[in-house]
Amino acid sequence: MGKTKDFSKKQLHLSLGSYFIGNLSSGIFNFVLSLYVLKATDSSFSFSLILMLGPLATILGSPLVGQVVDRYPHKSIALAAQLSSILLVSLSMLLFTKFQTTLGIVLIAGALVFWLTLCDDFQTIAYKASTLNLVAKADHQKLITGEQTISALMMLVAPILGGVLYPVFTLKQIMFLEIVGEAWVFFSLLRLDFTAFGRETRTDKRENILSGSFAGMHYIKEDQLLKALLIFGVVANLVLTAVEVGDPIVLVKDLGVSAHTYGWIMSSLAFGMIVGSILMGNIKVKQGKCHFTAKVSFLMVVSLLAMALVLLYSSTLLVSAVFTVSLFLLGLAICLANVPYALHMRTEVAVEKQGRINATAAAILELASPLGLFLFGTLFQYLSPGAIFFFASVILAVVGSWLYSDKKEH
Repeated sequence: MGKTKDFSKKQLHLSLGSYFIGNLSSGIFNFVLSLYVLKATDSSFSFSLILMLGPLATILGSPLVGQVVDRYPHKSIALAAQLSSILLVSLSMLLFTKFQTTLGIVLIAGALVFWLTLCDDFQTIAYKASTLNLVAKADHQKLITGEQTISALMMLVAPILGGVLYPVFTLKQIMFLEIVGEAWVFFSLLRLDFTAFGRETRTDKRENILSGSFAGMHYIKEDQLLKALLIFGVVANLVLTAVEVGDPIVLVKDLGVSAHTYGWIMSSLAFGMIVGSILMGNIKVKQGKCHFTAKVSFLMVVSLLAMALVLLYSSTLLVSAVFTVSLFLLGLAICLANVPYALHMRTEVAVEKQGRINATAAAILELASPLGLFLFGTLFQYLSPGAIFFFASVILAVVGSWLYSDKKEH
């Protein structure tokens, strides 16, 4: 309890440093692995199936992850999960060398994605549940916004580096780099003091996996502010998949924009997220989290409306320019909206409940994306992109208005 501000800064820099290395190595590895599987199988179905195994692992594993994190020391869980990741990648590297058939590659890659995601969930939830005690209160928001900045930066950097390294290095060499990155994170976690600014409290309740999942839902329901922010997050994730599905249809299929130009337009989303994270590093969000998030949601509404209205014109240059600005604003808004939710989740929720609540919320949010992809993937076959973007903006406007008028915030 007597740790200094300087020690908090040291913890902050160590955390963000390991977060950067871990995200960089994992981002490059995931990008190269996906290309390797696509090339080896020449099947978009196999490729999509493997991609779906990550979210599936999060959804299925959330009850177990939540209970374990709430019951056992967070540092031990994070270290065990990180070590398991290293062993999984090492074993898969050997298996890829031995089994070169299409079926073998699909099975190994699928199993690796599933179990690696599960290990990452254990490590991530345990780490996030320790935010309250990891750094001083003054550095809580800096830690969260720092992580967001790194995540947004990796959206830009990892695919570029992966694309550069893919033709030069073998998968085995890339996997070795991933092992080095995971090992760096392991030793960084070993150095971190998970109880530097508080004592860990753990639940003594003995629950089975199913009841643990229901407990997470019950705790979320009890916390009115968290419930409101989570509802907004689910709706926003669902609605914004319209952009994920619609942008390539409008820009590449309808307007014939080149892949290079399309890549630059889509990169504006990541640039917006980087700027948003940097801004949130200098803006303190203490009270009024619902009102703040609601105001940000209207920026999303304006962006979606602009994308809908510009499609009334046939100018490729005009549409490309408006989409670039709109995606930048969406990225900015996403990061601005994420911070109040993450700040409340990681610093206001009781430590002994954070595992189950974090895991349950992550699973709920994970479900929104595939549902949105299915919904809007179907709608784009029957409705015009402009109508769908307008429809998405109306939904966000309604939810944002509800959030702004929420009287339960404290």
